[in-house]
Amino acid sequence: MAKVLPEEWRKLLLAHGAPKRKYTAVCRATLAGGRVIDELIVEQGWIIALGKEGLSGTFEQRIDFDPRMILELVVLQVV
Repeated sequence: MAKVLPEEWRKLLLAHGAPKRKYTAVCRATLAGGRVIDELIVEQGWIIALGKEGLSGTFEQRIDFDPRMILELVVLQVV
């Protein structure tokens, strides 16, 4: 199930050219504890997937971390 991206990271996406509405972004996220998610998919401010397979078709994926644990977010692509 999708989880909302914290406000500070939504502002980062806007600074990197994401529109306020109707966008999809691929990011690299580093979490507290050292876990790195190479393809975090964010759609309109919501984390929807942990890999690019979440970009097409119908799917359901469990987001297995608390978004407040994100220490670093690198924007790789905004569509």
